[in-house]
Amino acid sequence: MYTESYRFSDEDLQYISDALGRRPVGVIGVAARNDLLQPTVIINLPMNHDGQRWNPFPTLYWLVDPALSTQLSELERRGAIGELEQALQDDETLMQQHLADNRDYARSRWAVLNNQEQAAARQMNVTEVLEYSGIGGVANHATLKCLHAQVAYHLAKHEAGSTVGKLIKRMYPGRVEL
Repeated sequence: MYTESYRFSDEDLQYISDALGRRPVGVIGVAARNDLLQPTVIINLPMNHDGQRWNPFPTLYWLVDPALSTQLSELERRGAIGELEQALQDDETLMQQHLADNRDYARSRWAVLNNQEQAAARQMNVTEVLEYSGIGGVANHATLKCLHAQVAYHLAKHEAGSTVGKLIKRMYPGRVEL
């Protein structure tokens, strides 16, 4: 999963820190960049060690693009999560693709962890969250929790995209720049 192509520089880290308003913890790579080659999606380590204990973090892909984040917040405010969930429920093919996206996300998140991190997750009894929860940490893969997490996953998949990312582009043309 994590490869050299996800490398990031000190300049990238500074851009991400400025975009988030804080220095990020657990960043292991950049999954997507904008046309200016600035990070839009980062990859987070799903288990962080703060020197004393392990802390699970189920969001593997994190959207850091400020403009896109604002656009998605506006869509959420206007009820897009419910509309997108309804679109998935109305189309069995889309729902099956969305469920597959969630399984892929969970597999990818678990695969990022090394053996020590996986063992810590098992010992802490958080494997359900890290190994099986879906995009944004949802337990019920048929639902949506956060458009930011959905779009981060969509962009991280590059040309393949994700079911919800494609739905957002189709249902909200001109309101979100993906």
